[in-house]
Amino acid sequence: MHVMKKPATHASLPATGERIVREIERAILTGKLRTGDKLPTENTLCVQYDASRSLVREAIQALKASGLVVSQRGSGSYVAEKSWEQPLRRSLERYTSLRGDIRAFRELLDLRMMVETFCIRRLAQPESVAPRERVLACLRRMETSQDDIRRFGRADLEFHHEIVLGAGNELLAIIYQGLIPDLGQRFADATYTNVALTKQTLADHRAIMAALTALDEERAVGRLIDHLEWSKRHFEETLDKSDED
Repeated sequence: MHVMKKPATHASLPATGERIVREIERAILTGKLRTGDKLPTENTLCVQYDASRSLVREAIQALKASGLVVSQRGSGSYVAEKSWEQPLRRSLERYTSLRGDIRAFRELLDLRMMVETFCIRRLAQPESVAPRERVLACLRRMETSQDDIRRFGRADLEFHHEIVLGAGNELLAIIYQGLIPDLGQRFADATYTNVALTKQTLADHRAIMAALTALDEERAVGRLIDHLEWSKRHFEETLDKSDED
């Protein structure tokens, strides 16, 4: 039976292969190699690191798996677009998926609240018309999805994601994107369990949107904090019940 070989990672590579990965990684993250730049050829890397062709290829595969590098058939390997954001986002995604204790969840929720409350202030400014319209579109999808809990949950997560994207702070957006895939899904699984909870969530989001529409920055922040605190309490109660079971 054929067994598919797993992509190389830093941990699975020999010392020389790990050195190749780390030095190319450092060159990308420090700007020595920029988006679209072509990496040295396999032959050049073999000579530079006194490494076999197979080891160089494994190192390149590890860089591709981390999102830093892309390959073009017959042309070579290149620095990926926005490659600098991948290590941070992937580290946060890995952290949120691996840490399952209640303390870690509380800390992640605190981080989420800090990011969202900062960003919603930007959306309450008069010039943030387009971002507010995108948040409103998410609210409309929530309103038309009350009978479809899964679709409702996706629209809810998109509502909060658009708040962060709309602030125009690229670093905060990357941090948030690292938190949401795992943490957001766990929220959804715990929250969208019955119609009453869906109605509560929808009422909270309508209140947040009303404050944004009125350009009332402090009320928007207050409504958002109230909602996230309620979600946090409900989430912790759900975890406590699952522990009892």
